[in-house]
Amino acid sequence: MSKPAVNADAPNDMTMKEQRLEYPSGWLYLCQHESIHLILDALLQVDPKKEFNKTELAEFAGISTQSVRRHIDRLVELGIVAETAGGRRYHYNLESEAGQLVAELNAELAASGVEQTDV
Repeated sequence: MSKPAVNADAPNDMTMKEQRLEYPSGWLYLCQHESIHLILDALLQVDPKKEFNKTELAEFAGISTQSVRRHIDRLVELGIVAETAGGRRYHYNLESEAGQLVAELNAELAASGVEQTDV
């Protein structure tokens, strides 16, 4: 199998990993920061109608409030999280396509036997 280029304009001396990091897919863009996957996991475990502030999300995700502040705008921009109360509160946005897709992927993985462990 030949090695596919992530980006045809990438310099030839870049490794595949360097190309992926330089020209990330949507998935890598979303998950390249270690706190994002913990935020998503926390969001998938609460009622999507439940509103929270940044501190509450940080506590539930097990990360710092600074990490939530750093990433919440990206999640809002993608539609995974919606703002309420003038941007002071948030909730998981199942009405967006991205929010639905993340939830569907989670459900498919759970149905395929991926074990969830108690933390």
